[in-house]
Order: sequence, then C-alpha cells, then structure tokens
Amino acid sequence: MDRIVIRIVKPITFALIAFISSYYLFGSLFISGVLSLIPLLLGWVGVLEAFSYTIAALIFIAAVVWAVVPVETKNFVRQQSDAFTNELTAAVPETKKPD
Repeated sequence: MDRIVIRIVKPITFALIAFISSYYLFGSLFISGVLSLIPLLLGWVGVLEAFSYTIAALIFIAAVVWAVVPVETKNFVRQQSDAFTNELTAAVPETKKPD
C-alpha cells in the first residue's frame, strides 16, 4: 500500500514544485503547466523518473537563485531581453498573403 501511495504522491509533489517554480520564473500558466507535466507524467508512467525529477529540481533551483538576485540585475536582464526581442522582430521580414 505504501508503494502505491508513494508512486502517486511523489510525481504530484514534484509537478507542484515545478509548476510553482516555473510560474515564478516565467509568469505564464501555460508554460508552467507544460513544464509541470514532465515530472507528473513520466513519474506516473515510471519512465525516466530521475530525468523528470532532475528537471523539477533544476527549475526549483533556478527560481530560488532568481529570487535572491538583486532588483537592479533583474531590471538589466529585462531591458536586455526586450532589446533582443525588438532586434529579432525588426530583422524578421514581413510576409504578405497573396491576394
């Protein structure tokens, strides 16, 4: 009975950790949901459990590291990513539909 409970609860716990951590990092429910499905589904199936739990742990560690980064650094990273996004958007040619 204990093995069954552990096989059900452990993937749910890791999926919850991955969801909360990735939501803190990305702020998107969709991305968080997709990332949390990795440890949940692979843990329930019993395939690549160590890989899926490693992904959840790395997301958690990244969220903890990002939480202790100073605000000035976060603002700098945000400005740089916005500038990079604008540069990529400007470099992509516009496609027009044929009439």
